[in-house]
Amino acid sequence: MPLEPLGISLSVGRVAIATSALLHSLFATFIVGSSLIGAVTATCSYVTRKEWFDRLARLIAFSLVLSTATISFFGVVLVFALNIYWPQFWHRIFQVMFWPFLGEAALFLGEAIFAYAWYYLWEWGQNGWRRKAHLAFVWLAAGCALTAMFMIDVTASYMLTPHPVYSAWDNIFNPTMIHLDLHRWFGNLTWAGFALAGICAIGYLKSTTETDRTFFHKGGSYCFLIGYGALLVMPVVGYQYLLHLRYGQPQAFYTVMLGERSWLFDVVALLYGLLILVGSLYIIQMVRSKPNPPSSCSGFMPLSLIVILLAAMMLAMPYQLQHIPFLNRLTDQEINPLGKMQPYKYYALSGLVIFGFGNWLYALRAFGRMSPVSILAIASGTPRRMASMLMTLAGLTVIIFLAMGWVRESARAVNGYLIYDVMRLEDEKSTYQRSSSEKDSSKEILFNPFER
Repeated sequence: MPLEPLGISLSVGRVAIATSALLHSLFATFIVGSSLIGAVTATCSYVTRKEWFDRLARLIAFSLVLSTATISFFGVVLVFALNIYWPQFWHRIFQVMFWPFLGEAALFLGEAIFAYAWYYLWEWGQNGWRRKAHLAFVWLAAGCALTAMFMIDVTASYMLTPHPVYSAWDNIFNPTMIHLDLHRWFGNLTWAGFALAGICAIGYLKSTTETDRTFFHKGGSYCFLIGYGALLVMPVVGYQYLLHLRYGQPQAFYTVMLGERSWLFDVVALLYGLLILVGSLYIIQMVRSKPNPPSSCSGFMPLSLIVILLAAMMLAMPYQLQHIPFLNRLTDQEINPLGKMQPYKYYALSGLVIFGFGNWLYALRAFGRMSPVSILAIASGTPRRMASMLMTLAGLTVIIFLAMGWVRESARAVNGYLIYDVMRLEDEKSTYQRSSSEKDSSKEILFNPFER
């Protein structure tokens, strides 16, 4: 029996699905990254017995519990939205991806159980064999979260580069699956690392005791190092992902790199350059605030900052000017030669990663020399500037996360597909409005009782 059409525009459904999916994935990716960071932090606490590691692990556990509760709500909202606004798509994707969906649901339940056990049994797991059992909870939670992410990446990559619909293994290991999963590994660590650093920065600004300020300052630097290090790896994995997209789905690749959605990729490039730049400024403050900084940093860091600034500007330069909204009112030029991927953007990415990595090594050395005495000796105002930078990094990461999701989904939607080469947006039109034949038949049924 056909469903009664909604009688609204298809755009309403697209906005509803995009909003619920992005909010859901924002918390889902934070859970994956923070569970892994929490597992590493808890292990450091177990091995070193340092109090600040234990306190930071507990803070991460609390944020993980809150995020798990939040994602449960947004997950239900997303499923309801899919059933209401895209029922035919949901039926098709659920049929093809039944086992990955079932596996993801079971793994999410396991992740929630272990994350809650890790947080609520904190006092229980402080002595003897219980300490090892307590540490196992967070590693099991991280393992469930990472495997659940793998299941979802199977679905996300399939929608963009599908293989034959009824070939299960080809659907799972489609051309972009592995590289999307790897890209999300480092992306989740970047997002969670900067988000946790931002939480520590807020904690620092609200602290009223020197003990709390010392903890939040060190915790923020620790989480920043994880996020910034993962950020430097992302272009390497992202290049491989785009390479497989180019040969697996050329039309989608053209759309995001040279077509009408290429300006979105330039926005992502701009945000990436800003993340490296703000992160480098934080590192400069971090290194200079320590007593007796390395003599080489006085020459390397100003040079690094100049190179990173120029590279960020070069990376953000658009190539196809005619695709940028409203720019045609300012210029008739269609191509910007300096915006070519090869060689200019390759040079820019190399400069960002190489000099960013050099700064990261200086930050590692400065963090290793960090002590409560050295933190308290930092000049007044510097920690507050550093806290503001951490919150800025967290905000930029949210924006780039949403922009990257928009880029990937635009590669399908702009070309009219819900599942590339399998299901088009037009296939869902009957959900929103009657076809002309249905309208005629309804009129016939309406007037038949009055006919003689």
